[in-house]
Amino acid sequence: MNEQDKLQKQIFDEEQAHLTVTHGKLRAMKTALEEKIDAISEKAAKEKQDIRSNLSLNFDSDTDSMETYIEFEAMSHSIDQYNIEQDAAQEKLGRVKRLLKAPYFARVKLQFDPEEEPEDYYIGSAGISENAYEHLVIDWRSPIAETYYNQQNGKTFYVVNGNRIDVDLQLRRQYNLEEDRLYSFFDTQIAIEDPMLLQSLASRRTDKMKAITATIQKEQNAVIRSEDVPVLLVNGIAGSGKTSVLLQRIAYLFYRQRENLRPEQVYLLTINPVFRQYIDQVLPDLGEENPRTITWRDFLHIVNAPDKGAYESARESDLRRMESALKTLRLKEEEVCPIMQKGRCVLSRNEILRAATELEGIEAGPRLMNILSDRLSEMARIKIRRMERDENEQAKDDSADAATFNSMDPYGNQGGSRRGSDGEPDRKEQNRITNQYGGAFSTIHHFGFIDIEKIGCRILHKKRLTSAEWIWLKMLLTGMSDKNVRYVMIDEVQDYTAAQLMVLRRYFGRARFMMLGDEFQAIRPGTVSFGKIHELFGEDGRQTRELPLLTSYRSSPEITNIFTGLLPREKRIFTASVQRPGTAPVLMACESCDEYRRRLRLLVNAAESDEGLTAVICANRASLEKVRQILGEKAPRVIGRNQALPHSGVFLITLDLVKGLEFDGVILPDADRETYPEDIMARHRLYTAVSRATRRLSILADGKLTALLKHRAD
Repeated sequence: MNEQDKLQKQIFDEEQAHLTVTHGKLRAMKTALEEKIDAISEKAAKEKQDIRSNLSLNFDSDTDSMETYIEFEAMSHSIDQYNIEQDAAQEKLGRVKRLLKAPYFARVKLQFDPEEEPEDYYIGSAGISENAYEHLVIDWRSPIAETYYNQQNGKTFYVVNGNRIDVDLQLRRQYNLEEDRLYSFFDTQIAIEDPMLLQSLASRRTDKMKAITATIQKEQNAVIRSEDVPVLLVNGIAGSGKTSVLLQRIAYLFYRQRENLRPEQVYLLTINPVFRQYIDQVLPDLGEENPRTITWRDFLHIVNAPDKGAYESARESDLRRMESALKTLRLKEEEVCPIMQKGRCVLSRNEILRAATELEGIEAGPRLMNILSDRLSEMARIKIRRMERDENEQAKDDSADAATFNSMDPYGNQGGSRRGSDGEPDRKEQNRITNQYGGAFSTIHHFGFIDIEKIGCRILHKKRLTSAEWIWLKMLLTGMSDKNVRYVMIDEVQDYTAAQLMVLRRYFGRARFMMLGDEFQAIRPGTVSFGKIHELFGEDGRQTRELPLLTSYRSSPEITNIFTGLLPREKRIFTASVQRPGTAPVLMACESCDEYRRRLRLLVNAAESDEGLTAVICANRASLEKVRQILGEKAPRVIGRNQALPHSGVFLITLDLVKGLEFDGVILPDADRETYPEDIMARHRLYTAVSRATRRLSILADGKLTALLKHRAD
């Protein structure tokens, strides 16, 4: 063994010893925390029993009642303290359990002062301290960990609370380890020499996305730790890790704002329902809860909007026409709906229209609707009382209420209503009516008395509205919005229309937006351009910050060359792949139907014995049915909407469901000139399909191969 090998072995042994000690400390923490949690539970149970035994319920006098309430308050406070202490211990135990699987993945040696000794910091998926000030492992999201992700040895810095800390990064070491066993370590500086990244990329794909915490690259880190701006737009090529970066960004925001940001205040919109299940373990593996992950159709359900189909055709100009039309809008009788309660009419169309007509001096919009809603509520209460008295044949009271009803002014005020001894309206009676006729009052409160569809169709001279148009008009008229959501993340933003983004921008009016996409993966006509995104959000005075991701980490260089070859030249020259060379893609054009059937069966049969996941990606449903018919009984399973991917093997899927996903192998069974003609949209669709493959790619055509590839068939 030469001196270099001896030195490497010595370093390895030292690192293994440190890992063993760290893992032992974590095990000890786990035991101590579990014992602490048990002790808290036992102590809390005993104290609750003692309190119940000694608590005397005495409400004989005001003084006795007050003393009883004080005892209740003391008991509640005591229980709350136990809950707080137990929750803190459970949260720490969760971090310890995650770290026991892999205590850390990196180490940096930093020198803060030339006259002082350098300090070591071990970086893991969570942070843990032995005491209040000594870190055993630091969280990857902590400011000091940025020195690792910047991939720049020597003079560097990090920022804490706006203050710049200058340091000298003397060592940047990565570890391949599991539990208390070290397999290897690497000292690296730049991304292209990153052995851990290459090792991660070489592993086979499964049905679940994994966190990239240990292998975040410099351009990805710039997005994850980007300044918290009103609108962040990420423009990345296929395979650049956009979705992984998005999830790490969410975890980073939760960490930085852990005191006041909750998962329910973050929405993640995905175009692909299969994708939702693909990513559902990433954040929990980092110790964070998933945000509300929804599709556009889920959003329609949330706002109680009609689902007019999977794809939106609303035009931006039509939304703006509706906004302009509000200045002169007056409701018509057919555009209001009677307010019903269990089959009984509480307020008729004429009564609602009369109330609205008396408010014509107010421009259509939220103010008008709120005033009208208040007035209709009071009208409903009076009419309900009248109906009840009619049923009890109390004609005199009915006559008095009718006079009251007729004396109401345009804003819902009236004279002669039933009042209590203090001269105020009888609140108990009003509450009884509101509770008993809850359906009618809910209709009024939620503006169910207006027919959004008919109003919009009259404005736009159309027979039906799209979902986006319906929501837009509802928001214009009623002010419907969600003011509690703080972040809206939109993946695959290139697949949304300008109208959809206008709706989301208005509905989540107080939220910050992060949008990620690739303009060249827009597989439907009429979707938004990145330039248009800047324009739309700029209307609200919100400046959009755009960041690029130009390195492909997904595919082998051979596959990357095929899909980047479909990009414009000015974009292509800035792209790169970091993967090691792999298997050359197979391109086949079949001169006869028999040859096509034979080759398709051979490709699918061969893929059954390959490692990992292989997707047979069909351009549309008709193509998928053709492939399934050819394969017959041996056809792989079909993955549809809202279905999870298999853990391994071969499956059939349509192109619209693979956005954001990646597979070890891809077979394109329909790469002919009819399916993928030489036009922009077909180019985008082919680029999207090819770029799903990481290791293996087979392209098959029944007839001539699409001219977009410009390759000769085998």
